[in-house]
Amino acid sequence: MPIFTDSTINSIKARLTMSEVVQSYIPVVTRSGRSWAKCPFHGNGNERTPSFAINDKDGFYHCFGCGESGDMFTFVEKMDHVGFAEAVEILARKAGVEIETTAGTAVRKDRDEAEALYDLNRRIAGTFHYFLKESPEGEKAREYLRRRRISEEMIERFQLGYAPSDASWLHSFLTKKGYSDVILRKSGLFSPNSYPYPMFADRLMFPVRSWQGRYIAFSGRDLSGRENAPKYKNTSDTPIYSKRHNLFGLYEALDSLKKGGKEAVVVEGNFDVVSMHQAGVTTAVASLGTAFTEEQVRLLSRYSGRIDLMFDSDEAGQKSTDKAIALIHSAGLECSVHSLSKGKDASEILEKYGEDVLFSDFTPSRGAFEYLVSKGMGMYNIRTGRGRSDFVRAISPFLLSTESSVERDTYIQNLSVLLSVPEDSIRADISDAGYGGRRAEEDDGSITQDSRSRKFNPAAVSVDLFAMLYLANHRDLFSAYRSRIDFGDLRDREAQVIYMALENAMRNDIKSNELFLALISDEDARNDAAASFALEEYTSDERRSALDEAVDRIALRGMEERREVLLSQLRSFSDSLDPDQISDALGRKKDLDRRISELRNELFGRTDKEG
Repeated sequence: MPIFTDSTINSIKARLTMSEVVQSYIPVVTRSGRSWAKCPFHGNGNERTPSFAINDKDGFYHCFGCGESGDMFTFVEKMDHVGFAEAVEILARKAGVEIETTAGTAVRKDRDEAEALYDLNRRIAGTFHYFLKESPEGEKAREYLRRRRISEEMIERFQLGYAPSDASWLHSFLTKKGYSDVILRKSGLFSPNSYPYPMFADRLMFPVRSWQGRYIAFSGRDLSGRENAPKYKNTSDTPIYSKRHNLFGLYEALDSLKKGGKEAVVVEGNFDVVSMHQAGVTTAVASLGTAFTEEQVRLLSRYSGRIDLMFDSDEAGQKSTDKAIALIHSAGLECSVHSLSKGKDASEILEKYGEDVLFSDFTPSRGAFEYLVSKGMGMYNIRTGRGRSDFVRAISPFLLSTESSVERDTYIQNLSVLLSVPEDSIRADISDAGYGGRRAEEDDGSITQDSRSRKFNPAAVSVDLFAMLYLANHRDLFSAYRSRIDFGDLRDREAQVIYMALENAMRNDIKSNELFLALISDEDARNDAAASFALEEYTSDERRSALDEAVDRIALRGMEERREVLLSQLRSFSDSLDPDQISDALGRKKDLDRRISELRNELFGRTDKEG
């Protein structure tokens, strides 16, 4: 069941234009009476010529570079990495529209649950902060922060807190505030295996906020000193939080990033983020208990065309740097690497020397290629053939992730001179590494191929998908055509997904395209349906005859398949069937033969007339 009424959707569209929505994220220019932007999905804002067309009249966008299409709701979904419901809420706030819902019990329950979790996290973040600032037990954490030279300004900016050592207070405190055990078990604040034992006890607390500033998770640094206690604990994924899609410090870094022209700086841990901000590098962020992910690269690419890395100088940190470089480079972003000389990481330098020394030590950087070459020179003996081969293989992920042929050729030419090896030999080794090596990197979950949906190609659409896309544009026809075509007759997976969406739209009397798209569960199918709304092939009433032919072809294929199944059954089981069963089967075959013949004559007659 849909959450939002058509009137809510229409009110938002009446108060906001597509251009206004896009403009709130990226610059929009007007050219020849039309609005354009540099595509935020494939170009990361670095295109020379804008390819992202904005149609205010119909309320849609389309990129002629990567094929992304949609309306203002799908745009917000993709830019903010949120679902349809949250996209509607974001735009409703922007438009000043009061939301009306027609949610069923289950959907309303999910939405209420999410709001309860946001409220719970906000409340407990404030409580943790109070314990740090005011409680006697919090002196332990206050002293720890003084020793680490963390300023009061940073404590307030990041709303740092303290979770008491008492294992019973949290559950008692929250149940008295009216939170149910169902919500508390889903909050991530309690041990999943020892409920209601708290996840965080005697820990310095780092609240994690979404880009909108909502409290969604926590990270806790152990202060107990117990031998077996993990140094850090992080909230596991919850209904409102995903580690892969969020970054610690992003909310605090947004103001600086939105000013433009600044690189996002990815560091290793929470204290490093706080230390960098204190030193004046206010665009620093960090992952939370995961390797740097493709989703996090995309999140940062909305705000900056360059991501700098400053991971720890140990072996694990260097491996993380190599993997992150390939991720960033494959996203088409610039990447540089900072190597600290005064300490292992930013928090150590801040503690020993202060913010001025940290800032000056951080400032020098090397481009990603220069960094990888320098590192390889120190690891491999390039005076030997084996050393040169190992060197090339080590740098291959970076070269393979380089989309520009010109840029890649430049790197290969530099390597050829450096190693005194022909360029063709380097290319051959890179190709081998790409075939056998990239999968190994993908398997660890930190480097994945671009999961962006493929470009919609109308010329390659199956007959099944054509029929469903046409009906998606003429949903008033679906009730009539569903008697001629059954879900089981469809062979195209996307067509099946859209068929189910059409069923749901018909039953729930959904009129708006936005709510219809929200019913499509598969991203590729949803993108194709959105693209079809802007194509005359699907919107024109004059293509009704093409729909009829497509539906007849699908029906014919289904009948022919059923006849083959029936013939197979007759051949295989004729000895075990009684005369009545055989007669019944032959009767059904005869009926199918007649219907197939009639449909064939109709199809071929139609084709002959059109020809």
